[in-house]
Amino acid sequence: MSKHKNLEIRNFKWNDLEAFQRLLNAIGMHGHKNWPANVQNLTVALNFPRVQPERNIALVHDGIDIVAYAIVEPEVNIGRSVIGFGSKSTDIEILKNLVNWGTHVAAKEAPIAHVPTKDNQTQLENFLRQIGATKVRTYLKLLSTNTPKTSALIPNGYKVRTMIGISDIPNLTEIQNAAFTGHFGYSPNTEDEVRYRILSNDFAVENISFIQNSCEQFVAYCWSDVYERKKEKIGRIEMTGVRPEFRRKGLGKTIIEVCCNQLIQKSVKSIELDVDSNNTAAIKVYKSLGFAEVSRISWWELIL
Repeated sequence: MSKHKNLEIRNFKWNDLEAFQRLLNAIGMHGHKNWPANVQNLTVALNFPRVQPERNIALVHDGIDIVAYAIVEPEVNIGRSVIGFGSKSTDIEILKNLVNWGTHVAAKEAPIAHVPTKDNQTQLENFLRQIGATKVRTYLKLLSTNTPKTSALIPNGYKVRTMIGISDIPNLTEIQNAAFTGHFGYSPNTEDEVRYRILSNDFAVENISFIQNSCEQFVAYCWSDVYERKKEKIGRIEMTGVRPEFRRKGLGKTIIEVCCNQLIQKSVKSIELDVDSNNTAAIKVYKSLGFAEVSRISWWELIL
């Protein structure tokens, strides 16, 4: 626990839940996480096996309400922790204190911390440089408000199908890990983690699509979601990937088109996604489908 200008920094408690939700809604879109917009879904997110909010979330309280937070997300299996922030205040000293809290907690879990910053967080980025952090990656936030419905071209020898149910969880876990293991910042999922995420939300099987080859092998997938922001339905492509040995066959574009078509059928106002700026092939596909860059997230690495 620490203080700055009558502000208290302390660990999250479950009776802070509604105040924490108010803070997240007041801040709006920020950082690398897409926080839920209601208490019910926030409860689900905080109960995810890796989160442990009472240990890994700090809140800044001004005596009346919560004005800022930090979260440490340990990913011990890849040797890092992610430290994220959000604040209603422009006081850089608050974020500095939260960085110090976050690095102290993260150091107990892994030797490296990754910290995301937004386009306009110059003061925070300068502070990260001062404490020895280096920028290691940039992710683009892309948005489409006019993605046309297309006739997805399915190459010969392949077929598309949606998820059947929980019996497909092993297939989903395996293809997701196959597509992303070794990619920057990807922490391989377990079947239990995937099952928790699916069973704990208002899950619809059509939100997940697969491409299979003639041997019934799962070679590509797309996981999307629909949520509400300011009373508008927003589509989001959460994860999409192709098994490495099946890339450069047009399957990546096909599965994205399938995913976008499904979201369009649900009358979403727009579709959003995040993509690694180094993934030029994927960016080219997204732009061909009407996506445009709206902001960037920089990732900073700090050796603890």
